[in-house]
Amino acid sequence: MDSIGNPVESAMVQAGVNQNNFYLTNAEGAYIITIPTDTLVTVFFNHPSFSPRAFEVQLYKDEIKNLDVKLFKQIYQLKEVKVVDNKETEVRQQAGSVFVKGEDLREIPVGYGEFTQQLVASGALGIASNNELSSDYSVRGGSFDENLIYVNNIEIYRPFIARSGQQEGLSFVNSNMVDNIDFSSGGWEAQYGDKLSSSLNIEYKKPLSFEGTLEASLLNGSLTLGGASKNKKHTAIIGARYKSTEYLLNTLQTDGEYRPKFGDVQSYLSFDLSGKGKKGKTYLDAIMSYAANRYSVFPSTRSTNFQTGEGISNLTIAFEGKEQLDYDTFQGGLKLIHNFNDKFTSNLITSAMVTQERERSNLESAYRICDVDDIGNGVNDCATEQGIGGEYQYSRNTLKANVYTVENRNSWLLNDLFDVEFGVQAKFEEINDNLSEYQFQDSADYVISIDDQLKTENNLESQRYSAYAQSSYYSNNNQHKMTLGVRGTYWSVNNEVNVSPRFQYSFKPEWEKDVVFNFASGVYYQPPFYREMRRPDGTLNEDLRAQGSLHIIGGINYNFEQWGRPFKLISEVYYKHLWNVVPYNIDNIRIRYSGENEGVAYATGIDTRLSGEFIPGTQSWISLSVMSTKEKIDNDPRGYIRRPTDQRVTLAMFFQDHLPNNPTMRMNLRFMYGSGLPFGPPDNPELRNAFSGGNDYMRLDLGLNKLIALNKKSDNPNEEFMKNLSIGVEILNVLGNNNVISYTWVKTYDGTQYAVPNTLSQRFFNVKMILHL
Repeated sequence: MDSIGNPVESAMVQAGVNQNNFYLTNAEGAYIITIPTDTLVTVFFNHPSFSPRAFEVQLYKDEIKNLDVKLFKQIYQLKEVKVVDNKETEVRQQAGSVFVKGEDLREIPVGYGEFTQQLVASGALGIASNNELSSDYSVRGGSFDENLIYVNNIEIYRPFIARSGQQEGLSFVNSNMVDNIDFSSGGWEAQYGDKLSSSLNIEYKKPLSFEGTLEASLLNGSLTLGGASKNKKHTAIIGARYKSTEYLLNTLQTDGEYRPKFGDVQSYLSFDLSGKGKKGKTYLDAIMSYAANRYSVFPSTRSTNFQTGEGISNLTIAFEGKEQLDYDTFQGGLKLIHNFNDKFTSNLITSAMVTQERERSNLESAYRICDVDDIGNGVNDCATEQGIGGEYQYSRNTLKANVYTVENRNSWLLNDLFDVEFGVQAKFEEINDNLSEYQFQDSADYVISIDDQLKTENNLESQRYSAYAQSSYYSNNNQHKMTLGVRGTYWSVNNEVNVSPRFQYSFKPEWEKDVVFNFASGVYYQPPFYREMRRPDGTLNEDLRAQGSLHIIGGINYNFEQWGRPFKLISEVYYKHLWNVVPYNIDNIRIRYSGENEGVAYATGIDTRLSGEFIPGTQSWISLSVMSTKEKIDNDPRGYIRRPTDQRVTLAMFFQDHLPNNPTMRMNLRFMYGSGLPFGPPDNPELRNAFSGGNDYMRLDLGLNKLIALNKKSDNPNEEFMKNLSIGVEILNVLGNNNVISYTWVKTYDGTQYAVPNTLSQRFFNVKMILHL
């Protein structure tokens, strides 16, 4: 058997040095071998993919002995022949890119299997997230809205209305359906579209035989099934997920009744339409997804101690009312792939996204802020009352959005040295947004501010057109790869045309060490989407221009061997210059744009990632990023100031281990660190992002599990039913850090404002079970 109990076929069992006395194990890993009696004999077990083992055995007359043996994976470094993954090699030649297999992502402990949290923990270059409840992430100083996400070349969209991570629900990507990911932190090719920060390309699996995964925990549940037709020409994989973070949300600062219910169903189907004798000529792929998300909370009380310049203060809030968020999203697409010959392939892709989102709140609160007497009987004893007040929040917001896309992509291999790719796309958008919200604050029954009075209806219909062409050159000795491309876009609302030249180059010197040098540069435009256009007063700026960014990236990609095992080191430096910037503020995951092109900005830094088999047969990694991003707003005398995403230092680490003599007992560890983000009081432009966050983000998650080999057989001995069962426990936020996601601003009697930190989830124990079919 192998380390997890699967049978090892064609392993050679040999008794002593007699070359004629051997046996090859059958499909069930079974063997029978005869040895001399009353003699100590060494029995050898060998297989090309496993480390050899040997046991000394002595039998007496007519004795039969059962000897069950486990073989462990062996890593070989081939000197003359090197077998590589074409996709991984292609990614390695691109600056800013990281390739990760889906099976490695699924090992990361993130509570409820949230794909983007696994992506952040993967150490992809320049990626950061300070909210474990959200699927949003920032890349090299960009906002959450600046990231492209594709699943099998179909673009995916994020929710519009959600204000906080606990409201967001499931992200689109189902981790159990992922085959691999290709993540680019900048400098990506012209074939991928029009955002400023990153491009994530996800490949869903095409199973070759029946497979399934059943997962259940205190936070989520999922079932994924896949299979292929008898002739392997048609494949299908379907997944259903359910998430309820009620237990986790009960660790937040605000006590109340949380009712989060999120679920989705999605499928990926692939059909070979080539006909008899024409396998691989024409394919039809289909992706379909429906997500239903319901979030409601009836908050009751909150009590928070926080540090001020004078000592410790306490904020106590009592609530009455309810918050409710509902949204339903359908996303789907069809891709027709036709190979005209061995050199020319064409793809016709159609996709649609339909979302309906509704937000309702009717929430009244009363607060008291006071100095805390930490010498008295309890730390929450109020010594001096500093202020009292109340707040009322009301919203009745609805948003409906439809996005339809038609696209053609083509690939033409001219010869062994050149290939050409080109394509066109048309996108049609319909958005209807009804805003009706307001809030006011009072102190001693005297209204001191009324904010965010919005009552408007926006209807936006538009068409977007884009086209790209690129050509790649490969040198005869594979030392050089160069890609030159251009992309053009047009948007019907502002009649703006943008042209984006892009260039990538990689060089692999003829050294003994396996080193690749990468360089990339290009212009990237992000034509406005609805959220950037909406001003704080709810009106739309239809003259808003596309934000632009120039990327310059240089790096090194080094494969090496240490302790007889493979490792990879990636390090890159980058500079991004941005113009026509639309400034924004972030509150939890809600982004509020100014709706005006009124700034310039830059981001610069260095990213480093080390990955490899620190423990034989397991992938682990560590990444470190150092960055600075600032912006200069028109008419702001301060000049360049920190952007809301200016996180100077981020560190991500994932480590896998198992017991030395029992690989079925496993440990997975995820560590995340991010330095403090800037912040400032609301509605106070001269102090925007003026203060450095005093709270760094630090989180340690630990997963412990036991893998049990089931190996139950059906009537057909060549078919396995249940492969293995994993039972484990996850300790989330092991250190119990009070990680800050935003601030609540409250006023005292004398008009002083205090920033009271809003923290994320506390330490939580999650029990998890995964059954592989």
